Amino acid sequence: MDPILDAIDKALQRKGITAAAASRLAVGNPSLIKNMRADTGTDKRYNAAALQKLAAVLDLEFYFGPERAAPAAQAGFGEAATTNPTGPREALRAGFLPIPYHRAASPQFQGTAPVALSRAWVAARDLDPEHLSFAPVLDDAMSPALRKGALTLIDASQVTPDGQGIFCATDRGVLHYARLETPAPDLLAVTQDNRPMRVLRGDEKVPYRILGKVVWVCDSAA
Repeated sequence: MDPILDAIDKALQRKGITAAAASRLAVGNPSLIKNMRADTGTDKRYNAAALQKLAAVLDLEFYFGPERAAPAAQAGFGEAATTNPTGPREALRAGFLPIPYHRAASPQFQGTAPVALSRAWVAARDLDPEHLSFAPVLDDAMSPALRKGALTLIDASQVTPDGQGIFCATDRGVLHYARLETPAPDLLAVTQDNRPMRVLRGDEKVPYRILGKVVWVCDSAA
């Protein structure tokens, strides 16, 4: 079996998309994959530019070169392991868990984040992967604790303001970080290291949504 077509077919099935739709998204022509399948000559050739565009649509890695070894685990994390998290030698087989960006992250931060978590690291900290996501730090409001450009791991199972640690939240749809506590049942104190403290009450709390508590920070994942 042609390994390229096999990888394409598996990716189509995984994403739940038809060959015609993927072809159209890649090159504007619904027959791209159909033509690849039809060409059965012994001197079969693929258009590299078209393959690269198709790989982007199907979340496949476009790579040409010597076979690469699986990345080694370092301090519980494998940044290189997420180049193609669904690939045969990538994060999943290497013992890592690709973690997505939180759906509330800004538009340029979507899909799988560039850091994979070691299964052992997650288990040792009693974290549930189903509740974990990454979110970017977009400003210096919490610097130096959270520097602009850093990436945070947030736990959506921890959304109760406790006056300890830092929480990721959205305020009127804008992603931000703060230390949160409830000085009274109807009050929410929002403290950012480089901004004046705010106390929200009543209707002011309605557009404020706590996404989760920050459980790890990567300063170099931008």
